[in-house]
Amino acid sequence: MEYQALYRKYRPQRFGEVVGQDHVTLTLAREVQNDRVAHAYLFAGPRGTGKTTTARIIAKALNCENPGVDGEPDATCSSCLAIAAGTSLDVIELDAASHNKVEDVREIRANVGTVASVGGARRVYILDEAHMLSRAASNALLKTLEEPPDHAHFVLATTEPYKLPDTIRSRTQRFDFHPIGSEILIGHLERIARAESMSVTPDGLALVARHARGSVRDALGLLEQVAALGDGTVDARGVTRTLGLADTDAFTRLAAAVVGRDAPGALALVSEIAAEGADLRRFVADAIEFFRGIFLALYAPNLEEILDDPPDVIAEYRSQAREMEAVDVLRSIDLLGEALLRLREGREERLVTELTVLRLARPETSLDAASITARIDRVEERLRRLQEREPTATQPSSSTAPPKPIELPPQPETSSGGAEPEPTAATGSRRTPEEAPAPEPAPEPATQEPAAAEATAIDEPADEPVVESADVGMGTIDEIWPALIARVREEAGPRRHALFRETSPAAVEDGALVLEVPGHLPFHLAQLREDDRLTGIIASVLGDLVGAPLGVAYRSGDADQPGLFETPTDDTPERAPDKDDLEEAGAGAVDPTEVLADVFDAEVVDEP
Repeated sequence: MEYQALYRKYRPQRFGEVVGQDHVTLTLAREVQNDRVAHAYLFAGPRGTGKTTTARIIAKALNCENPGVDGEPDATCSSCLAIAAGTSLDVIELDAASHNKVEDVREIRANVGTVASVGGARRVYILDEAHMLSRAASNALLKTLEEPPDHAHFVLATTEPYKLPDTIRSRTQRFDFHPIGSEILIGHLERIARAESMSVTPDGLALVARHARGSVRDALGLLEQVAALGDGTVDARGVTRTLGLADTDAFTRLAAAVVGRDAPGALALVSEIAAEGADLRRFVADAIEFFRGIFLALYAPNLEEILDDPPDVIAEYRSQAREMEAVDVLRSIDLLGEALLRLREGREERLVTELTVLRLARPETSLDAASITARIDRVEERLRRLQEREPTATQPSSSTAPPKPIELPPQPETSSGGAEPEPTAATGSRRTPEEAPAPEPAPEPATQEPAAAEATAIDEPADEPVVESADVGMGTIDEIWPALIARVREEAGPRRHALFRETSPAAVEDGALVLEVPGHLPFHLAQLREDDRLTGIIASVLGDLVGAPLGVAYRSGDADQPGLFETPTDDTPERAPDKDDLEEAGAGAVDPTEVLADVFDAEVVDEP
């Protein structure tokens, strides 16, 4: 006898032999037993789950010469043997992918009217991939499907029932075939392997069942292929070699690289997988499945009811869920899903995979929102750990603790090693050492040990001495001026900062810092004097930087205009002149041609 593939050799011949579809087979067996078989059935479900096989068993049960009391065919009579061999005239199997025209349906309608080959027999039409029928062919089949002769029955099998018209579905009795569970499929494979004298291992069968994804036909085909490669031995190593899969620990290593931000380790993993000849596209797809298990382990305590995986795989999911953050898991699923789409488009497999694992291990290389969130969470976690590990410093007593020095920003040095003068805010020029007033000498702190100095640096603000405003000189103001400009820009906003940057420190008088505005900017001076909020911000920042309360005052830098402490004269304008006054004063006094010739060196030419 010719060799047959395992899925053909071990095809079920009775309702009770169908694997994992008890909700369908029990119902059909009782219908046959009670002689209440419907005229049309619709079998929907994934590939390899027993749709066509069940349709043939129905045909056997309806035409069996010695049916059982439970509705089962005996599978030994001439009718059953003919149906199993595909030679029965009463069972007509059609492929709707190649018989999807109106002419084909017209031929079916003509054959339906003929009687069965044997008296009392039933004629069964099995239409595979019924969703491939054209709309016209489906409409042509409606009347026959709704009211066939008593001896005719239809069984429509499809993997995509939603593509069938509602008029077809409403005329049939529908049964949904589900993917076969892993435990049931492993037991079925083990029985067949024992019958074929194969040497199998539990992890090998589990891997076969896992990659069959609920299809008995795919599982038997893979079992047969692995057994041929291993000379009758089926183990996990043989399955990975046959399918081009990565080792089971590859996904654990990938998860560890994501947690440890180990980019070199992740790239080395991809290199090893490619060197072993594994399929990188399948590796990415399996990695998505792995991180999906971790995701479900994070949020679903009843993981065994959700996943159809062996107990050791579920235990691995829970172990990884304790190590990984939820943000990293979700980001990994998103990035791997995008990579799988690119790989299906035909992109460079190794490059796309390497870029993906690099983004997984180094979120800073990606600019998506999930990666930025992961970085923020990681920084917050590091800060929390540093705060927990930081030892509590022993605070010295108030009687022996020296005054805490005021921390000022370091003054930049020139290339010659001397102090570089700071720029003024008004003109952008730098004060020379001769122009800048000498800073007042600060009192030298008491001599203390390094440990005591370090403890003093973290004293509470209540222990800091209060610096009087009279002690603040222009030397201190010049040193803190860059920091003052930066802080005001942050707190006051761009509009107020534009006004403030036109000022420059002039003096410290009567407990207030006098800011000087250039004389040609009277509008700026007026705005600064009227803006109480900006003045309050400058005073607050100034007090924080020098450690003493200081007021803020403004004056003009023009000697002809009154300053802060000068009495205005009668010639001092109280407001800007009106537009009408400007027009009257300048009417007829300026020749535009002369202005252009004087400023732009223009020449007057005649019109052509």
